[in-house]
Amino acid sequence: MLCEGDTEELALRHFLARQWASDGLRSVGLKAINADGKPEKIAKFAKGYLNEQEVLAVFTLIDLKGMNKVVHQPHDSLETKIGRVRDWLRGQVNHPRADDFFPHVCVHETEAWILAEGNALAKRLNDKRIQPDPNAELKNFENPPSDRLNRLFLRIRKRRYNKIIDGTPLFKAMEFQRVYTSCQHFREFYDDLRAVAAR
Repeated sequence: MLCEGDTEELALRHFLARQWASDGLRSVGLKAINADGKPEKIAKFAKGYLNEQEVLAVFTLIDLKGMNKVVHQPHDSLETKIGRVRDWLRGQVNHPRADDFFPHVCVHETEAWILAEGNALAKRLNDKRIQPDPNAELKNFENPPSDRLNRLFLRIRKRRYNKIIDGTPLFKAMEFQRVYTSCQHFREFYDDLRAVAAR
């Protein structure tokens, strides 16, 4: 799993891996590789891992927001933007095993999963007014998930959301099914991941 940065790596380690084990897929390992916020590293990493026969597939987790390697137009639909990023990622990986490369995009950021689940966030901030957001993936670029988390933390904790200090316990506590049910793009990503493991 080629992760854009810390948040994606934490989500894989503490949220996805837990469900992976629950689904009985522990025999297929999940390994997170942090690209340090540099999507241009993805191609090099992907080609290197696709050269290893024991690697079944290479996946990406890249935030749609902030992806500056493609240019979107104001009128572009969400699906067009996602497709453009995925096409750019695919185009970077010229390899005989390119069919085993699965570029996936977090819409609009990985933090949307925290807002979609909601309950772990409400407990962490001790605020029962925070509810699961079934439309968290659909929030636009002007109101991204990380900004929404920052506003909540500033209002309640008087500090900004911290990806490591707050993200780790949140991803550990989150209920998978709520995110899977409400986040279409997350669901497509996890279904692709599970299908590869089932080969």
